[in-house]
Amino acid sequence: MSGGAPDTAFFTRAAAVADLNALRTALYQTTGDASLLEFGPVLTLDEAEQQRLRARCVELLDGDRSAWAKRVPDDAELLRLMDLTLGVPTQPSHFEIRKKFLNFEPYPFSFVPEDGKPTVPEGFSVAIIGAGFSGISMAIQLEQLGVPYTIFERRGELGGTWSANQYPDIRVDTMTLTYELCLEQPARWSEYFARGAEVRRYLEGVAERHDVTRHIEVDHALESARFDESTSRWSLGFSRSDGSRAEYEANVIVSAAGLFSTPTTPDLPGKESFEGEILHPTQWTSEHSAKGKRVAVVGNGSTGVQLLAPISEEADQTVVFQRTPQWISPRPGYGEPISEEKRWLLDHLPGYWNWYRYSAIIGLFTWHEDFLLPDPEWEAKGGHITQKSEDLQSFLLDYIKSQVGDQPDLLEKLVPDHAPMVRRPVVDNGWYRAITRDDVELVTEGIARFTPKGVETADGKHFEVDLVVFATGYKVDHYLWPAEYEGEGGLNLRDYWAPQSPRAYLGLMVPHFPNLFIMYGPNSQPASGGVALTAWMQIWSAYMAQCLCRMFEEGHSKVGVREDAFLAFNEKLDAEASGMAFLTDSGSVEKNYYVDGSGRLLVNTPFEVADLYPMMERPDPEELEFG
Repeated sequence: MSGGAPDTAFFTRAAAVADLNALRTALYQTTGDASLLEFGPVLTLDEAEQQRLRARCVELLDGDRSAWAKRVPDDAELLRLMDLTLGVPTQPSHFEIRKKFLNFEPYPFSFVPEDGKPTVPEGFSVAIIGAGFSGISMAIQLEQLGVPYTIFERRGELGGTWSANQYPDIRVDTMTLTYELCLEQPARWSEYFARGAEVRRYLEGVAERHDVTRHIEVDHALESARFDESTSRWSLGFSRSDGSRAEYEANVIVSAAGLFSTPTTPDLPGKESFEGEILHPTQWTSEHSAKGKRVAVVGNGSTGVQLLAPISEEADQTVVFQRTPQWISPRPGYGEPISEEKRWLLDHLPGYWNWYRYSAIIGLFTWHEDFLLPDPEWEAKGGHITQKSEDLQSFLLDYIKSQVGDQPDLLEKLVPDHAPMVRRPVVDNGWYRAITRDDVELVTEGIARFTPKGVETADGKHFEVDLVVFATGYKVDHYLWPAEYEGEGGLNLRDYWAPQSPRAYLGLMVPHFPNLFIMYGPNSQPASGGVALTAWMQIWSAYMAQCLCRMFEEGHSKVGVREDAFLAFNEKLDAEASGMAFLTDSGSVEKNYYVDGSGRLLVNTPFEVADLYPMMERPDPEELEFG
């Protein structure tokens, strides 16, 4: 096409690259053409039937489009379209949240009071800590309600992790369409898996469009927060980069500091003697380069896998230090621009964006059954976890072999001893190909110490390097770090958590800390990780907004969770988690950031989407304390 009107050849190419489920459903919704219903579920169609369906789609795309218009299906029609897309009936308990994920209505997850905006007490304010996706999500919700707020951001700009990380080839590793917020309109992305700079620009645009930017105070790092029981307000102390301090008061704090905000690097002997440079990926800037250097990349999680290929292409020599093998998988479209044909469908075919996104998200609803809940019948036959888990493992093993070739010794180092999906899925960015380069060496022995010229491993082998990149992750158990929170009776939050790992009610609230909400708190991450994570941020925001509105309506000055409700919830959570593969798979518990040092699930929620959403949809007043 390239500037001209689309023709039959263009639509043929578009149908060939389209998600056939989304294309068929969107065209049926738009045209009502009954011939599209003559085909069975896409997954059941053989190649010839798929070609016939694509050909019919081309005819409709290339026909009269003058009557096309975006419209919102009623619930009955929406249910029919859901069933058409998957080819199986939609469970009634799944319908409401699936409907919201489709985003036919603007702001589907926002809380909108039936009687309009609440009457906010004079002087009431909310302090949001952090201007990443979570903080911006909460700010949009408060904007919609007319509740005064200020976002305090420790860095010099908004963006959260997408500001803090600028290492080579940083990008989202879930499809970007599933990562964007559910707002009033879809975003226009340049790639299927957007690069970090584009994600930050997107968030910047969202904040501007929703009048959030003017509420952000940058260069404010929260150091302390103390709850005043006489006023039911929080006193907050901030530090700035110039060494000065600032003090603020707020009725409510929403901590949106994030899960990946406290980098961790090993404290190795000899570090101070090393003559080269040591970096965590969060310290990488545009001024850094691997060109002409001997580089050590430590770690093969998501970050280490993303940055290895671009670094190894520039460096003279690269040494990769791997502690634990990972299942590293391919993703269709990863690193590729959105084609002109796909862009046309997203921009011009009503409903295509919605159903394309829905098709990518829908696996959330069977994630537990497919990969995380051991199937007794399957295991009784000698299988491990589930058949789908083993099928995926076989696929990934074949993929590794396809990437590294016939190298049995290398293959032995690369195959994990845990099942797929029990740790964070890692997406391949050319990592396997990189480690087969002549100028790249894979080392599975741990680093014991630094020397002036490099690093030495536990077996005494020395590697001369100029740059060490510690892609060693974050202290995910350091929630709200480094701020000190003092609740009722002067109770320190870290002291309250100290006997065990951090816990919260619904991942959001902790007893004795009224008017404090935590976004992305303990056990709040969906079991599937980043897929549709931003939608959950909006769900958390709506829950908190409902708590505030109840305070306003009933004249309360504070809200918190009852301790008995907190304990009962966590007991239920631990029981639910105990039978999941996160904790039962022998290779998954150790060195898995989802799990704490005692073997308790820490980061993820064990609850299925259809069970979790009703807990979050509206607060249970019997489990909360207002005063």
